[in-house]
Order: sequence, then structure tokens, then C-alpha cells
Amino acid sequence: MLNASQKMKSTPVGDIPVDWEVSTLGSITKDKIVYGIVQAGPYVPEGIPYIRSTDVGEKIDVSKLRRTSQKIAEKYNRSVVGKGDIVFSLRGNIGESSIVPEMLAGANLTQGTARISVSKGNNGTFIRYVLKTVAVYKRILAVAKGSTFVEITLDDLRKIKIPLPPLPEQRKIAGILGTWDRAIETQQQLIDSLTRRKKALMQQLLTGKTRLPGFEDEWQEVKLGDYFKERRERNHNDLKLLAITAKGGIVDRDSLTKTDTSNADKSKYLRITPGDIGYNTMRMWQGVSGLSTMEGIVSPAYTILTPTKQVHPEFAAYLFKLPELVFKFKRYSQGLVDDTLSLKYTAFKVIKTYIPTALDEQKSIAQVLTTADREISHHTAHLAALRNQKRGLMQQLLTGKTRVTL
Repeated sequence: MLNASQKMKSTPVGDIPVDWEVSTLGSITKDKIVYGIVQAGPYVPEGIPYIRSTDVGEKIDVSKLRRTSQKIAEKYNRSVVGKGDIVFSLRGNIGESSIVPEMLAGANLTQGTARISVSKGNNGTFIRYVLKTVAVYKRILAVAKGSTFVEITLDDLRKIKIPLPPLPEQRKIAGILGTWDRAIETQQQLIDSLTRRKKALMQQLLTGKTRLPGFEDEWQEVKLGDYFKERRERNHNDLKLLAITAKGGIVDRDSLTKTDTSNADKSKYLRITPGDIGYNTMRMWQGVSGLSTMEGIVSPAYTILTPTKQVHPEFAAYLFKLPELVFKFKRYSQGLVDDTLSLKYTAFKVIKTYIPTALDEQKSIAQVLTTADREISHHTAHLAALRNQKRGLMQQLLTGKTRVTL
């Protein structure tokens, strides 16, 4: 790649190199752009796979595809996809797209999706990258219509304008971005593998099925109320507002992007301190809890636990994520349906579970799982860096600000 000085021209899609063109999607596609099946009918296990808008993403997960009968598939054979076609989501996750792999050649589409078959003079993978740029995505949303749900029509999709370099440059750009995609996929697969390993470690270590070297004492069954006391301190309006999340644990409320719906009067909010464990009273049955490393206040919708000296806080935080214990949290929660289930401290404290009697064993188990978490966090940060690099490359290469050597 090089940033050599070059002449640019002003176009409806912005400044692009003088040897690039502006084209509409409709003018570079063969067989036009077509809808999917109108009605897929009942699921047929051995039938023809079809792709829904919810299946469209970075890669199509073949194992999750639904299937329809041969008769229905033949009725809508105009929407059959081939290797290298682009599947485009017209509604829901509008603007998402996928390249059809060879194993899905001959599959069909449902309503809400469209097949974009790029003509021989252009590169389908390059076109898909262009469709994923911020500028083109904004143009797609600008012409989408609907009240109940937003959707872009095929006519409007065909009119979407895109920048178009010569075919050799399209191929080179697609190849470069494809290298980043493969690196991202490899990194994601590593994270998935490490996550599965951590879950296996939790299952073995937190149940005593596997013991760490040097520990032989029996585990004992205990009531959670004997090891965790409830903290109900209020009137600490001077402390910062925290939130308890499913994935991030306890975080500063200002770090979240969703709208702050907390009350202006926070006199009834609960104080939480480092070493406390907080859980969402209405969602503890889903494992929404976390160990606090900060002092602050949280909504009264949470329950705050203070571990006694008999239990190591980090060990307890991992224990509360163990599926068997989360199942007990649900069983002891009160409510008619899942949306109303609530695990108050009075119910929490009578739940029984097994834990090591030795604090040193609890600490050692927590250290093993913390090390696993740190490894996952390290690779997750690297994944985020790769994605940022790819976004930067897309911005440069797909606009012609940076040219590639052929």
C-alpha cells in the first residue's frame, strides 16, 4: 500500500480517485437483485436450507439454518444462492450482509433478505466490504422506510451508489481486508476455546470434582446466610453510582452507553464497598452478580452481600456463576413467571451449597480462575485492536485515500 499523491474528484459519494467510478448496486449485478421465499412452510429436517435475515452476519452458521421442502424451494428457485453471492438483510439487522460459502450453494432465502449476484466485471467480496462502510450504511438507512419495522425495498437498494475502483484494485483490496478477517476469526476462535476451558475449570474446581495439589480436607455443605450477610446502608448520595452487569460485573454507571434511568433522589440507594458481592435481585437466576472493586451506591433493585471471614470473596464471585448454583437461585426465587422472579436475601440465605473449609483452597481456586480470566481479557483486547485496525483500513482503502500497489 502507498499514500502517493493522487488526483481526486468530487462525486455524489465523496472525493474518490479520478480513475474510480460511481455506480449503483443495480448496475453491477447480474439477474438483478431478488427477494427470498415468501413462505418457507414447515421445517423439513432433510430439506433445502434457507437463510433468514437473522442468519446474516460476518459468517453464516450452517448448523443453525432452517430447512424447507424441495417443492417450496423449487417454487422460489429465482432466489437460490450461489457460491460468492451476497446475502443482504433488508429488515431487522438491516444492512448486514454475508458471502455465500460453497457449502451453501443451492440454498434459498426468506423474505427480509435479498440475493446480490455481482457481475463478472466486479468482485463480490469487495462489494460486500463497501456495503459495510459507515458512509454506505448511512445511505441505506436514509432510504429505509417503515413504522412497525424499518425495511429497504429492492428498488431503493438497487439505487444505492458506491465507489468502484478497477477490478484488479477491487481484488487486491478484498484480499488485504480478507487477511484481517482471517486474523480476527482465528483470534475469536482462540477466545472461544479459552472460554470453554474456563467453564470446564469452573465445573471441576468449584464442585470439588478436581482438587488442586496439596488440598485434601473434606468440603462441607453450608447455608449461604452463614457466609454472607446483607448490607443495607443508605443515604450515601455523595458516592458514585455503580451498576451490576451480566458480563462486566460491577462497573461505573457512567461507562455504560444505555440511558440512565436512575432516580434523582438516591437516598434509598445501597452502599457497596470493595469485597462486597452485589446481585440483581430480579436476575440472580440468570447469574447477574459481581464482586465489587469500588465503593459506590447501586439501585435498591440490587442486593448487597458482605462475605464473612470464612469465605474468600473472589472464590464466592466465581461460585455464584456456577450453573448448578444459578439453578438453585432460580428455584428459590419467588414469582409467577420468569420476568417477575425475585431472589431476596431472606430466600438467598437458606440456600445450601458445598464449599472448601480451608480458605487457602478457596484462594487457590480463585487464583486459577482469575488467571484464566486474565488470559481471555488479554486476547479479547487483541481482538478489539484487530477490529479497529480493520475499520481503519476500510476507511482508507474503500475510499481511495490510500491506494494499493498492483
